[in-house]
Amino acid sequence: MLVGIGLGPGNPDLLTLAAIKALKESKKVYVPGKMAAKLVAPYAKPYLLEFPMIQDIAELSKIWEKNAGVVAEEAKKGMVSFAVLGDPNVFSTFSHLRRTIKEKYPEIEITTIPGVSAITAQAVRTNTSIDGSFIVSDGSPVTTKIILKAKHPGNVKKSLIEEGFNEFIFAERLFMDNERITGEIPESGDYFSLMVAKKRKEGKEGKKDKKVVYFVGAGPGNSKYITVKGRELLESADVVMYAGSLVNPEVLNYSYGEKIDSYGMKLEEIIDVLANGVEAGKTVVRLHSGDPSLYGAIIEQIDGLKKRGIDIEIIPGVTSLFASAASLKTQLTINGITETLIITRPAGTTLEKDSLRELSRHNATMAIYLGTDKLRKIMNEVAYPRETPAAVVYHASWEDEKVILGTVGDIADRVEAEGIDKSAMIIIGNVLSPENFKRSHLYG
Repeated sequence: MLVGIGLGPGNPDLLTLAAIKALKESKKVYVPGKMAAKLVAPYAKPYLLEFPMIQDIAELSKIWEKNAGVVAEEAKKGMVSFAVLGDPNVFSTFSHLRRTIKEKYPEIEITTIPGVSAITAQAVRTNTSIDGSFIVSDGSPVTTKIILKAKHPGNVKKSLIEEGFNEFIFAERLFMDNERITGEIPESGDYFSLMVAKKRKEGKEGKKDKKVVYFVGAGPGNSKYITVKGRELLESADVVMYAGSLVNPEVLNYSYGEKIDSYGMKLEEIIDVLANGVEAGKTVVRLHSGDPSLYGAIIEQIDGLKKRGIDIEIIPGVTSLFASAASLKTQLTINGITETLIITRPAGTTLEKDSLRELSRHNATMAIYLGTDKLRKIMNEVAYPRETPAAVVYHASWEDEKVILGTVGDIADRVEAEGIDKSAMIIIGNVLSPENFKRSHLYG
């Protein structure tokens, strides 16, 4: 049997009587650090296990398995404890140890003894009363919610399902007479009831049967512009391959899985990594900037994955064009000016010939991707009058966004003066300076 013991925030006077009793009764007591060892020492001999603070997931897994093996061998013989600061169930080293032992040694019974956590301790030291909803986070995605005083658990469950939670436990009068803990959510509870809601990943069996790579649009840059579906997939992903510096690093913070930068990788290497992940039963996300379907170069990847028997699902994203329009505070089509939007790009390394001149004769709004480094050439080529309004939006929606306004005749000079030659959207058209527009029929 393994017991996770909470030692409290560090003051020996804040150990609970239950914790002291368990320490004295344990055959062996393991600890993850010297502070925990010092608190344990008056009651039992502490055995130190090393848990280095590293980011290498593969190396961490080896360490967890090694330490789990040490603890499990002793737990098979009798009661052993793993004592940690705070509470063993709250942001604790014990959580990782418990998960590994459950996977590798499912026959071992595991229980915990709660301790005073840092959450409660800070309320004391900062003289802060917690009398409303609050968030405790280590910066990782929120996958668990605890609802106190769940007097109407049925209604609470419905709202949590809409937020993406799919696993629920109802508890009432914990550690009291008539304690009740159930996965069947009742319609009513009392003052001493609570609910635990979790976002559970898709079942392993389902993942193995469904071989799919999720192509997710990260949006234009601002991490808040990703879709709810996209964020949920990042949160549940085991592997996220992202499109280099085109994706804002803040978006990657939604994921705690393995992150792989595809910059410099060949197509075949990208397909291998994605396919191998899926074939290993992992949830795999291919993260593209903006919307994957617009200049995302995804068809080649999809073709390669299909040849490996792997399906794909595309989650659309907000493209930089729409973020640019938002920053410019205008419409891309305006009644009485133009009802047409042309999206295109100039010739370059991956495009032999473009149609910029022919398309610009329509006098519609033109949005040009991937052309900032050829801006002067573009403006000399298009058939718009030289006084036609033009704009270049660098890093639309990012913190370092820049909006440069001008005309077809002078926008190149203005942009070059700012030193911008990449990562910008070019927009040409009278919608940028609307005059003589007609009232929309929407308003009668």
